[in-house]
Amino acid sequence: MAKTAVMEASKDELYSLTDFWSYFIVHKLLKEFDESELSAHRRCCETGKNPYPIYAAVDKETCEEQNTGTWFEFTPHEAGVPGLGAYVDIKHFGSIFEKGQLYEKKKGKNICYLQGLWGSALGSEKELIQTMSAFHSQDDQDIGILGWAYLAVLELLLCSSDEKTDEKLFDNLESILKDHSGSKSYGLVQEMRQIWLSLNPEKRKKECMILGEALDIDFGASGDHFHTMVKKTLSCLWGWTWGSTNNFLYQCSDVKLPELTDKQVVSLIDAGLAINTAYPLVLRPERQAKLILSFDFSAGDPFETIKKAAEYCKEHGLPFPKIDEIELQDTDDPSDCYIFKGENAPTVMHFPLFNKFNCPGKVAEYRDQFGTFKMSYSEEEIEKLLTAAKKNVAHNHQKILEEIKHVACPLSRKA
Repeated sequence: MAKTAVMEASKDELYSLTDFWSYFIVHKLLKEFDESELSAHRRCCETGKNPYPIYAAVDKETCEEQNTGTWFEFTPHEAGVPGLGAYVDIKHFGSIFEKGQLYEKKKGKNICYLQGLWGSALGSEKELIQTMSAFHSQDDQDIGILGWAYLAVLELLLCSSDEKTDEKLFDNLESILKDHSGSKSYGLVQEMRQIWLSLNPEKRKKECMILGEALDIDFGASGDHFHTMVKKTLSCLWGWTWGSTNNFLYQCSDVKLPELTDKQVVSLIDAGLAINTAYPLVLRPERQAKLILSFDFSAGDPFETIKKAAEYCKEHGLPFPKIDEIELQDTDDPSDCYIFKGENAPTVMHFPLFNKFNCPGKVAEYRDQFGTFKMSYSEEEIEKLLTAAKKNVAHNHQKILEEIKHVACPLSRKA
């Protein structure tokens, strides 16, 4: 199913590494391939069966400086840019718009793809290439000279940053092309072998791209879907192309942000690369947020997200309580609950995942065991992690109830 999905996606001109990451890797991590669309979740949210989900992504080109068009949000009803107050029906996300009008309806993005988009921060060049190279083990995969040569080039890309490269990689390429020793591709392989160690990683990648183009010329860019997918993935790896999406604000005169409206295509990536908790979405004025429970699962500094959020809000004129940095100095052994309040601003309750109450004396140990890049968990590890997370709520449930009461009944707030 995953192979079929990614090969189908590779037919689209906006194919990117997000497609490959979503269908080949994320769905395996989640052990689920959800082909439904986000709009299908409307009813269970409207009836109150499920909490209302708000998902986030950011524009790759502006995620560092974060202007008003950086943050994108996704709900079962709409997708849009809260900083600009511009939205479209979620069913139309990915469709082609021009000057504020729907120009061409495209097939909606399924949940599996969106999960990969929202969780692409873990996407690494090494993991992507290793997954692609796994095709080597599929004996029933008849991909011909071009397919095997493409995969061998991907293997070289995997080693482009290594100081030393296994000569067997070049042996493999020469073996694949041995019956075509007069081809340009074969000659390039021999030349690359001679100069490889003298090149820096970027030049090595460029040589791989040149070889890929030569393979197309020598053996014909086959119309086979597998060849198309590998070729496009190779190109996306070279350009590190993620989340390519038709921009629904393209040439929209109602929005005064040319750095966004001038782009026909935007590249969306995991919002955690900007702020690892989506405060800019929760603080959308229409939501009138009064109380935010921040259960922080970030690696490293347990206060990084709330400090970044405070900076973002200050720069963009959004209400946010003052953060006293003196309270946030103990990053290695934090408490389990911090409460920040301010005039005309929401109250923020911040809960570091690992702290002096749920794992006393073992914060560093827990952080090491449950690092960001840990991709699988045993049953014992799952239970250990859940126990720690539950303690954060159990130990602070009275404080949470008190703050909810204050928000619901402001007059009950004690002097």
